[in-house]
Amino acid sequence: MENQVVEVKSRMFLRIWAFVGSAGMGLACLWLFYMGITFQTKYYLLAIPAGFLFTLFCLYLFIIFFPAFTPRGNIIFRIKTGKDGEIFTDKAAVKFADIKKIEMNRNKYRLKGIFQEDVIIQTTDHKTIRIPTWNIIPNPLFFEAVERYIVPHMNDEAKTNWIGQFTEIQRNVYLKEFENHPKL
Repeated sequence: MENQVVEVKSRMFLRIWAFVGSAGMGLACLWLFYMGITFQTKYYLLAIPAGFLFTLFCLYLFIIFFPAFTPRGNIIFRIKTGKDGEIFTDKAAVKFADIKKIEMNRNKYRLKGIFQEDVIIQTTDHKTIRIPTWNIIPNPLFFEAVERYIVPHMNDEAKTNWIGQFTEIQRNVYLKEFENHPKL
C-alpha cells in the first residue's frame, strides 16, 4: 500500500444534477423570456424581466460548473499514499507533512463560493491551495480519502485541526461507515 496512487473520482449522478440544474434551468428561463416577449402569457410584464435575469443567472452557473462536464471533472484529485505521500492535481501538489489544515468548504473570497465547495488546504508555510470540486464529489468520499490516506501521515497540528471539525460521535460514525462500506 506504500506509494500507491489513489484517484478520488466524481460521481456521474452529481454531474448530471449539475447539468440539469444549470443548463436545464437556463433553457426553462429562456423559454419563460420567449413567452414574455411574444406576449403568449398575460403575465408578460413579469415574464420578460424574470426570464432575462434568471437566464443570465443560469448561464453564470453553467459557466462555473462547465469544467465538471469535461474530462477534467472525472478525477478531482489524486493521493500518493505512504509516509512521503502527497495530495495532487494537474496544477498543484502538497506533501502530507506540509499540510496544516485540510477541509472541504466554501471559498468565502470568491463569488462562486456561494454555489460550490472546494477542497481548501492550508500549508505550514502559510499558502492556501484550492482544489475545485464543482460539488460533484460527496463529502463522505472526501472524508474517507482524508481519513484513510492522509490523516495517518499528517503532523499533530494538522490532525488536531482535522479531528476538530467533527464531534466525537460524528467521527466515530464516519469511521465505522468507512470500515463497513469502503468507497475508495
